[in-house]
Amino acid sequence: MNAVLAPVEQLAAAVYVSSAVRPLTEDEILDILLIARQNNERLGVTGMLLYRDGNFLQVLEGPASVVDSLIQRIRHDPRHAGVIVVSRKNIEERQFQEWSMAFRNMSKDVTSQEGYSPFLESDFDDDETGEQSQLVFRLLRRFKQDTR
Repeated sequence: MNAVLAPVEQLAAAVYVSSAVRPLTEDEILDILLIARQNNERLGVTGMLLYRDGNFLQVLEGPASVVDSLIQRIRHDPRHAGVIVVSRKNIEERQFQEWSMAFRNMSKDVTSQEGYSPFLESDFDDDETGEQSQLVFRLLRRFKQDTR
């Protein structure tokens, strides 16, 4: 008897920016991270979240249907305003596979914080990122430059 294998779902990556509807305390941000990390681990989602002065930039990677569903949830989350999906594409491999949700509060030094990501300390090379990703990585590079 031959076993029927379920097809592996296509991976997708989405990048969005949004603003908090009100200033968030550090404890509120950490609570959001705790819940996001638990949910992402359960759903097979990886990514990165940047926060600065009430603004978010987030990368989500995972099964396409899950990423799309999360984006819809975020659009309807009353804590977010002005959600703009900068990029959504199918991917072959994850860029943040080590993190259920890497995080960096760009408003302060958090290098010792759990989940800290050195991603923004790296240089971004357009030749290495591929044509479709260039806009997103240019945005990340600009975000990095403007937050120093």
